Amino acid sequence: MNTQHWINHFEANTRLNRELQLPDTAGDLPENVRTALARSIAIFQLGESGGGTRLRRYTRSIASLENLRGYQRAVDLFVAEEQSHAALLARTVSHLRGTLLQKQWTNSIFRGMRNLVNLEFNIQVLLTAELIAEVYFGLLSLRCSDLVVQTVAKKLLRDEMGHLSFQRDFLFERLKTFTPAMQRLWRWQFQAIHFATACVVSWDHRDCLHSLNITPADFRARAVRCWQSFQSRLDRRLHEDESQARHEAASTPGYNRSSSATMQSPVS
Repeated sequence: MNTQHWINHFEANTRLNRELQLPDTAGDLPENVRTALARSIAIFQLGESGGGTRLRRYTRSIASLENLRGYQRAVDLFVAEEQSHAALLARTVSHLRGTLLQKQWTNSIFRGMRNLVNLEFNIQVLLTAELIAEVYFGLLSLRCSDLVVQTVAKKLLRDEMGHLSFQRDFLFERLKTFTPAMQRLWRWQFQAIHFATACVVSWDHRDCLHSLNITPADFRARAVRCWQSFQSRLDRRLHEDESQARHEAASTPGYNRSSSATMQSPVS
């Protein structure tokens, strides 16, 4: 994993977020749209405001792995960028004359889920939220007429796309050590959890979605397409890595092609 690339990326991007100038304009959204947006964005702001304590603790356990050298530093900077997102969203909520939240039920569920198993699952739950955020901020940037909301949504959309690449790099390093059967099992549970999350979010943010002329069903469909795009890219990398490993093995002196074929699973 090219952790130095991500260290440089997060350092530069966090600085850009802190220096981002928002349009100096008063909001003129209809009252029902303003209140729905303010509440919805406040929920996302709460989700971005965590300190990453558990994630950092998990990363320390793999910090010595050669292929993940520098990952702990990259995660520290990733968390800092998430906190810069929280600051931008807080400014947006203030612009909409909304109220920041200290606690919210869906956020509590996501935080609890991240602590259930191990680092991979923690990253997966975080990744699920980022896939949902890609859809959410994409819709805000396209459907909301408020210039401040548009500016923040476009910036966060670009950042979330970077986060997805960062998480995909990490998951590739971990999943390539899994057997094909374990990779399929992981893929199935990831898909199930992502879809369940999309259902919960589309219901919890239904007022905001309706104010943007988006139905919850349309939001879920967009979320599914984002998951499919992410997963297909991850699957492609895993397949290419497996093919390369087989090619290198076949080029090794003493490699027995017939015995290798005999040992392969008929479903792999």
